[in-house]
Amino acid sequence: MTTQALRKLDRAANSQVHKFGGTSLANASRFQAVAQIVKQIVQQHDLQPHSDFWLVVSAPGKTTDQLCALLALAGQGEPIKQAVAELGGALTELVRQTLTTPWQDEVLTELTQWLVALPEQVQSGQTADVLALGESLSALLLSRLLRQSGLQADWLDSRKFLTVEGQQIRWDESEQHLLALRTEGIQVVTGFIGRDPAGHSLTLGRNGSDYSATILGRLVQAQQVHIWTDVDAIYSGDPRRLPAARPYHQVSWRQACLLAELGNPVLHARTLAPLYNSQTQLQVRSSFEPERQGCQIVPDTSCQASFVTDLQQMVLLSVHDLHGFDAHWLAAELQQPVVSLQQSAQGNLWLLPAKVADQAVQLLAERQVHAVHDTTAYYAVAWLKPAPVQQETLPADVAACLQRLRPAHTYQNKELAVWLFAQELSAVSFAELHQYCTQPRPDIQLIVAGTGNVGSEFLRLLPGHQQRCQGSHGLQLAALFNSRQMVLKPAAVHELPSLLQQAGPLNQQALLTEIARLPAPKVLIDLTPSQALAEQYPDFIAAGCHIISANKQGVTLPEPQYQQILNQLNEQKLHWLSNTTVGAGLPVQRALNELQSAGDKVSRISGIFSGTLSWLLCQYDGSRAFSDLLLQAKELGYTEPDPREDLSGRDVQRKLLVLARELGCSLDLADIRLEPLLPEALAGASWDHFWQQRAEFDALMQQHFEQASHQQLRYVGELRLTADGVDACVRLVAVPGSDPLAAIQPCDNVFVIESDWYQELPLVIKGPGAGRTVTAGGVHADLAQLSRQLLLSNVANLPRSS
Repeated sequence: MTTQALRKLDRAANSQVHKFGGTSLANASRFQAVAQIVKQIVQQHDLQPHSDFWLVVSAPGKTTDQLCALLALAGQGEPIKQAVAELGGALTELVRQTLTTPWQDEVLTELTQWLVALPEQVQSGQTADVLALGESLSALLLSRLLRQSGLQADWLDSRKFLTVEGQQIRWDESEQHLLALRTEGIQVVTGFIGRDPAGHSLTLGRNGSDYSATILGRLVQAQQVHIWTDVDAIYSGDPRRLPAARPYHQVSWRQACLLAELGNPVLHARTLAPLYNSQTQLQVRSSFEPERQGCQIVPDTSCQASFVTDLQQMVLLSVHDLHGFDAHWLAAELQQPVVSLQQSAQGNLWLLPAKVADQAVQLLAERQVHAVHDTTAYYAVAWLKPAPVQQETLPADVAACLQRLRPAHTYQNKELAVWLFAQELSAVSFAELHQYCTQPRPDIQLIVAGTGNVGSEFLRLLPGHQQRCQGSHGLQLAALFNSRQMVLKPAAVHELPSLLQQAGPLNQQALLTEIARLPAPKVLIDLTPSQALAEQYPDFIAAGCHIISANKQGVTLPEPQYQQILNQLNEQKLHWLSNTTVGAGLPVQRALNELQSAGDKVSRISGIFSGTLSWLLCQYDGSRAFSDLLLQAKELGYTEPDPREDLSGRDVQRKLLVLARELGCSLDLADIRLEPLLPEALAGASWDHFWQQRAEFDALMQQHFEQASHQQLRYVGELRLTADGVDACVRLVAVPGSDPLAAIQPCDNVFVIESDWYQELPLVIKGPGAGRTVTAGGVHADLAQLSRQLLLSNVANLPRSS
């Protein structure tokens, strides 16, 4: 019958091919497990007797190895007979344990005939016929077990239809032969074997049964091909050697092909070839855990799968004038991985196993292709990069790891990186490199609160931050809100006005619901001065958010509320960074953390924490009324809308509380003595009332100036930690010119830290302590620090190489 007639067959809507390997059919219990899988598939899909349902099988367990050992005895009569007897005994026992008595006879009769023919086949060099015994027995045995289970099934020797010439399948001829042999019910087909155009048996080589399955899938136009093995996924590395190997349940066709070229044991390059560009779905599944979904090979090129594999004893092959031959052709001829590293007009550089290098040179020479292989054998590590970050620049952590490991040669493109080492990497070093290469690239979801000066500047700087970190992680603006409006999933971050045009009214519950749905990790970035928002931190933490806050209200909440937030963060394993609440972009809290982590003990912190008061007192020399300077500062935008808030000292008091809590002190605002710069009598009423009474304030400041004599007036926060407890105060003081608090520029903040390590000469941190740019930049620094913590947590439990 013709190919056209085959196309016209009434096909089942769900034609399937399932291949079961030697581990899946290792013994009687495994045969029965496979039969149960098949039965469940038939019931699940309600397959009818005439359905296109095909099984492809390998030889049971180690049978092929035993047959290869038998072939090695050619020319030795008695040892062959003894080996055949041992093999026959084992296979007979397999049949008896698999089938009940009524079904055993036919299989044992056929097996006996095959065993009788074996010695002559061995002696006459009929290698393929000898090796075919294993697959033939599996196909016959499984078909009869399925019949015993009540299913309609028969077996089919693939040598009756599959014709192979050289490395090429004769598709039309094979299809016509298959049509003539097709019967109703489940067809159990031998894998690994076929025939040449003259009708002689041949084998399909390494992974031949998988290849048989995809060949059959193409011949019958299967909608699905399932490769059943002992794993339910394709891993980022060999899980037997890499306990941290990641299982992937989707891999793109392109990645699967590259993996196969690198010698991945799950899929061979030839396995994929028959189905390339077809509509057939290919899936790898575990016959030991059939309930699991397995791994699907999909056309999607955006899969985030990433793989690391290593290759022993590899050499470099320089190839010139290819005449149409390539690395794929050579790999197929050698049945070994051949990796193309460089291609140029001058020549090509390939990597292949040292054991086949001479054979490769000879094969190419026979086709007038000149090739020379290096005599140096290398240990090779190959990294198949994830699609979303396929770029030639290595991520910083991978580059740093390689700098320690020092490969002898490096080759890479956008898809693949190959490193050649003089010696094999230790297990720890290989595991470390694998982890850095395959750890998932997180997209950190940003929820930004505040659209004022600092908020708008933060958003202006965000695209640059996104660009800098794209090799290791992503930063996605997931939500933006203020006290009136919110935008969910903003379209862009470049222009704040365009973002606010998308905004709707703030709906706190809807916002929290959407945040809870976002994938982790996610960060609330609080750029507001809102106490109400700070009191809602527990709701954001419950939605899974880390917190970065420039808002002092959160870190100065009453002690019970503050501790509740810390406890909730610890329970959820979330971070809270607030380095810009004191000193804007100055690394004050970071320095305190590092000192304490290193074992130092801080005994005193003093400093100028208000940029506004820093400017006023630096400018004040007694020649002008202090209120004139205050009005000038207000006009320059250095003060709060009501400048008396700056003069109250409450901002400095809050900042000192932040530093005290950073050092582990259990304090509240009421525990910090506050001497405001502005007398209490002038602090109430209105700004207009104050302005009318300003002469009283000016006289007081003049008095302070005169009492200071030649010293400098500074408004200072001070924290002392002694054996007797904690003493904290905020007040106006006069300091000599030699004091670190004296030598500052207007608007500077300065922090003087005394500790066990910094007693005679204190640690001084000084710089601009206010301003939209430095504050927004400090928030981005916190975001960068948090990103590093999140990335490092992926490898926190990984042992490190020296």
